[in-house]
Parts: sequence; C-alpha cells; structure tokens
Amino acid sequence: MEVSRGVASDKRWKVGIITAPQGLVGSQTMSPSIKIAALAILQLLADRVLADAPPRLEVAVSDPSAPLTFIAYGDTRFTQRDGVANAVARRALVARMASDMPAAIFIGGDLIYEGSNPEDYETYKTETAAWPKAKIPIFPALGNHEFRGCDADPNPCLSNWWRAAAPGAVSSFRWYSVGLGPKIRVLLLDSDSSLKPGSAQRDWFEQQITHARSPVEFVVVVMHYPPVRDPIFPRAKDEKEIARYLSGHARSLQVRVVVVSSHIHNYERFRRDDVTYLVSGGGGAKPVPVLRFFGELSKLDTEVNFHYIRFRLEGAELQGTMVRFDPEQNAENAWTEPDRFVVTAKARLSLRKNEKTRVSAGVP
Repeated sequence: MEVSRGVASDKRWKVGIITAPQGLVGSQTMSPSIKIAALAILQLLADRVLADAPPRLEVAVSDPSAPLTFIAYGDTRFTQRDGVANAVARRALVARMASDMPAAIFIGGDLIYEGSNPEDYETYKTETAAWPKAKIPIFPALGNHEFRGCDADPNPCLSNWWRAAAPGAVSSFRWYSVGLGPKIRVLLLDSDSSLKPGSAQRDWFEQQITHARSPVEFVVVVMHYPPVRDPIFPRAKDEKEIARYLSGHARSLQVRVVVVSSHIHNYERFRRDDVTYLVSGGGGAKPVPVLRFFGELSKLDTEVNFHYIRFRLEGAELQGTMVRFDPEQNAENAWTEPDRFVVTAKARLSLRKNEKTRVSAGVP
C-alpha cells in the first residue's frame, strides 16, 4: 500500500486564520503592487498554517469499490523484559495479522513497555519485520507507556517514538489522521494531551468529526484510554470528554463513529448514543480480567483474551471480528473468532428507511 500526506484536507481547523483578510485583496483602491505583496503574504500565512497543522496521511487503495481490510489493537508492550508481556502471544498475533494482508494496522498505544528505552523499540522492529516486508502501513497512537521513564521531561520519550514508531510525516505531532481509501477516516489521538473543550487537540478533533462528509462514511477514533469501559477501572485522563462530546453530537453527524481504545488488557464492546466503543488491549501485555456488566455486548466467557480486531469494509457495512489467540491451546485450536459485529453507514440506513416509506405508501 502506498502512503502519502494529504495536502489541505485536514487544515480546516486553522483556515479561518487566513480567510478573513482576503477581502482586502479585492479592494478597488489598492495598487497592483500592494495587491501582489498582500497575496504573497497570504500565501506565506497559508503555507505556515499547513505546516503547523497535524498531518493527514493517505493510504491509497487500488480499487475503492473492493472490500477493504484493516486491523486495530493495542498494548503490545514490545520488550525483552520478563513478566510484563506474553511474548509468545504477541509474536503469534503479529504473524497472523501479516497473513491477513490488511491495508493498514492501527495500534492504540503502549506499543513498547518503556518509552525511554530505545531497546524496546528495537524489539518492536525486530518482531514486526514481517509487516514492512509485506508493505503494510503501521499507524500507532501514543499511550502511557510511551512516556514511561520520562516523568520529568517527556521529550526524550517523544523523540524515541517519532524516530522509531511514528510515520515520518508525523514528526513533531502527537495526534494525526489517516485517510484509508475514500470511505474511512481514522483519527489517532494522544490520550495524555488535553481533550477538554478549548484545548488544541479537542478543537482539531471536533473539526475532523464535523467536516467528515461524503464520500467518508466512517470515522474510526484510535486512542489509548477508553472513553467507555468496565467502570471498575478508574478514569485515567480526559478520555471521558470524547464520550461526552459524541453523546451530544453523534446522531447529527453524517458519518458513523467507531472508537477503538486499549489500556485495559482485554476485549470489550459497547454501544452508546449511536457510537460503537471497543476496548482492544490484548496485544500481548499481561492480561487483566473484566466483569462484562453494564451493557458490555460481547459476553465473552474467557478471562484471558489475547487478540486483535479485524475490520472489513464491504459496501456500506463495516464488519468487525475479534480474532483471539489462546497460547495454552494447540495450533489447531488456538485461533477463534468469538465476537463479531457490523456497523452500517448512515447513508445505507437512510436509503432503507426511504424504501420502506415508499413501499408503505404504495409508491412503486
């Protein structure tokens, strides 16, 4: 798959900075030389805005009408340390994902165990060598372990992440977006940066959501801390702000929203206010049991759930499958798919509703 950087599609959130003075250029009293100078200044401002905005990367697909597969999961904790991850499960998941040949892999944070240690990133590169060999693009989000060991100053940890994990165009940014063909936009957030109203990341997030229109049908939000999860786990940062915003706006959006988080080393699925919320933290980190009360939809009866989520876009349906690996089973029985779900584009639902209305009214 070919990955490129979008030019202006993600810059709407700052465009207002340069549009207001443009009326001055059309003034009848302005001399031609001043107009030329004003246009040059506006162009410089526009270039600066585009340079300062979080990037949107584009994953080109050969046939936009063909089914499209991508993968999301988190909490892999690539490291050589003992006792913090199951390396057997982690490597098995990596190999299985490579065999799926997805258009992209999205990782919801805690890629490594200690962000201050470059050796953990070397382990990540070594164990996932099959992905770049197969030309599968990898898009990670920041998690709390990306900052582990950098309590006094996050910059060394961020430098390690930008150098060894983040796509090249993301350097100096902590959140960004990816266009996955014409129908899917993925927003990768930084759960450790503010998501409160008025913050830079929140403003960017709201602009991305509200400006997502046809042909985009699905917005997938990838972040570390889960906005909706088993309530026995305490809130970590501002992740609940995302759920609050979507609870008041999701139904009025033109796109369907799916939120994939990690942090909890297990799998959960919820639906709240027209949004599908997934917890996918089974990438290899030490498992954590969950209760599966409070509206959890998968109803899994297994406590340990190493897994990833395979998404498949087919027509107007985004199909999700939880692919589970059990390291205690033999090779024949180790892989199962115990949870599946479908998210349907709003445009398809509107079409179905109109068809039903026509039939009930006797319109051919």
